[in-house]
Amino acid sequence: MELVARSVGFEIDEEDEVVEAGFSEGIDDPGFTLLIQRTDYEPDEQDISLGMDTYCLVSGGRTHYGGLLRVEWDGDALSFVLSGRAASVLNIQESLVVRFDAPAGNVEAYMAGLPDILDWGRVEERPVLVGF
Repeated sequence: MELVARSVGFEIDEEDEVVEAGFSEGIDDPGFTLLIQRTDYEPDEQDISLGMDTYCLVSGGRTHYGGLLRVEWDGDALSFVLSGRAASVLNIQESLVVRFDAPAGNVEAYMAGLPDILDWGRVEERPVLVGF
C-alpha cells in the first residue's frame, strides 16, 4: 500500500500521559490514518500482564500493541513492515509506504519523535529502525 500523507504530527500530551506520532492522507477528510502511541510513563504490572507495555498502532478505530517489524526512512519515503497479525487486526496491508506532502517542520518533528515511541517498552516488539 502506498499513500501520500498531507497531515502529519508529533505530540507529547502531558495531560493524558501519551506520546503520539501520526499521519493521515487528508486534512478535512482524513482518509487513511495511522497513529503510533506509547504512554509517557513506565508500564506497571497491569500494563505488562495485558501486553500494553509497548507502543500501539491505531487505524480505522482498531488498535494493536506492537506489530511493527521494520521502519525505514530513506529521506523521501517512510516504509513500514507489519507483522501478519498486526496487519490483520488493523485491516491494512503488511507493507506500507508513505510519502509526505505536509509542512516540513511537521515532518521533521514526526521523524524526530517516532524512534522515541518505537524504541520503548518490550524489547521483542521494537522494530528495526533504518535511516533515523
